[in-house]
Amino acid sequence: MWGDDRAATWEHYLRGLWTSGLRLGESLELFWDRDDKLCVDLTTKRPTLRIPAELEKGNRDRLLPIAPEFAEFLLMTPDADRTGPVFRPAPERVKGERLCDYTVSRILSKIGEKAGVKVATGQNGKVKYASAHDLRRSFGERWAARVMPVVLQQLMRHESIETTLRYYVGRNAQSTADVLWEAHERAAGNTLGNSAHHETTQESRKPR
Repeated sequence: MWGDDRAATWEHYLRGLWTSGLRLGESLELFWDRDDKLCVDLTTKRPTLRIPAELEKGNRDRLLPIAPEFAEFLLMTPDADRTGPVFRPAPERVKGERLCDYTVSRILSKIGEKAGVKVATGQNGKVKYASAHDLRRSFGERWAARVMPVVLQQLMRHESIETTLRYYVGRNAQSTADVLWEAHERAAGNTLGNSAHHETTQESRKPR
C-alpha cells in the first residue's frame, strides 16, 4: 500500500496531466525555474510555457499557451515551492529517485487498472485501461468542442494542423452535437425572452 504522502504526489501528477494535456515526456521535463528546459512562465499576462532556444529549431525562445484550468492548477502551488520539477511522482522504492518515462507510464497504467477506468475492449475481450495518453486524448477532445482547430493545434502543440484535424476535430459526433444543441437552446431562450419583452412593451404602449 502507498503512504498518503506518496499517493498525494501521484494524485497531483494525474490532475496535472488531466488539466494540461501534456505528453508524458513533456510533463516530466517541465520545470519551474530552469532556463534550459521546458519551463513555466508566470511573468506574462497569462501563464504560459517557455521553450528555450536550445530546444527549438528556430534557435529562439518560444512561448506556448496553456489551458486556463492548467494555469489555475499551477497557481495553486505556493511561491516557496515553485522550484525544480513541476511534477515529482514518488518512486516505488528509492526516496528522491527521478523516475524514467517507462516507469511512470507503467505505474499510470496500473493506477488506471486499479481504478477500473476502461477506455476500450478488444475483439478478444481484453480490456484497455486508462493511461497517460488517454488523459491527453481526453484533454484534446474536451477542448476540441470549445475552440477553433488552429487554437487547439497550439494547445496540443501539434506541428501540423492535419494532426489536430485527424485526431480531435469531428471525431466525437455526439459531443459536438451536445454543444450544438446547447447553443441552439440558449439562442431559442434568448429569442423567446426578447419576444416576450417586445410583446410586453408593445402592450404597455397601447392606449387604455
